[in-house]
Order: sequence, then structure tokens, then C-alpha cells
Amino acid sequence: MQYSEGRLGRVFVLRIDDGEDFLAVTREFVKNKAVQAGSLLFLGALRQGRMVTGPESLAIPPEPHYVMFEGGWEMVGMGTICPGEDGPAIHFHASVGRAGHALTGCLREKAVTYIVAEVIVLEFTGLDIRRQPDEKTGLALPVHGTAGGTGQHPSLSAVPGATPGEPVPEEKEDEDTPGGLAEIIRDLTRRPRT
Repeated sequence: MQYSEGRLGRVFVLRIDDGEDFLAVTREFVKNKAVQAGSLLFLGALRQGRMVTGPESLAIPPEPHYVMFEGGWEMVGMGTICPGEDGPAIHFHASVGRAGHALTGCLREKAVTYIVAEVIVLEFTGLDIRRQPDEKTGLALPVHGTAGGTGQHPSLSAVPGATPGEPVPEEKEDEDTPGGLAEIIRDLTRRPRT
């Protein structure tokens, strides 16, 4: 586990209008206001978007499982803002739903606003945090205590009795037992192999 302690700075409330790129507008605003660290809360609707709804398989580094959606989906989500290699790095996570269907994951590349999206940007000051590439996962992860090693704490394992830092063993699925709704959704959203 790692952590940083900071304070609440500025607070912004944004309205992103129909047809605007929700991700690009939010990123540009954060960059223009020089928000280096913070959090986002957002809600509204999207005409279409692309999100990662988990990995293709439980492997490290993960291969992202992408899902496209379109047709006007309600959205609620949150994000984190950390200093990155090219300025503020934003990690958007959302749940979107339409007509009894729902998806949850990381919004990436495309998210076109339908009618309106509202975003609350909470700026944090005094944090010792940075988003950096992680060799093991291949992802840009938040790293705390980058200036002098403060905020570093032993990892807490999710497995009782396991040694901190020890990899958590993968659970094996029973091949004879059907996976129910989760398996059906996984099959329906699985990206075709090429």
C-alpha cells in the first residue's frame, strides 16, 4: 500500500454539451487550469463510447477487453488526476446503462456526449503522487512518495496468511460448472479473434 496526504484546492463544475467529446473536453480543461492532482465526479449521457470492461484473461500484463456502445447511454463515474509524463494524467471509470443493459469500466479514446454531461473537478494540493509506467503490468500506475520515498508502506495482501508482496494465486474455474449470467455477458462482449 502507498498513500499521500494533501488538501482540497479549487473546485470546478463543468457542463459538457451534446456532441462534444467528453474525454477530450475534460482533459483540455484540466490541462488549461493546471490541475496536477485531483478527482473527478461526473454524470450525464453518452451518444457513443469505447471502454475497457476488464482483461481478455486474468493475466499480467493484461490484454484489455474493449466494448463499443452507442445509442444514448446514461453515465455515472469518477476519475483520478495525477501528474504524468506529459502533464496531468486522467483515469476515467464509469458505469453506463441503457434499456436494462449496463457496462462498467475504463472510458478510453471515445465518449461523445448526448444532451449534457456534468463534471465536478476537485483539485488536491500537497500530494506526493505521480502516474508512472509499471514494468510488470505495462500500465501507468499511481506512485506515491516520489520525492524522497515518503508514503511508502508494505503491500497488504488480500490473501490471509500470505507474505506481503507475494503474488496472489489465480483461482481456477470449474470447467463443468456453467458461469451463469457473467459467462453469458463475457461471451457476448468478447472481441472476435483475428
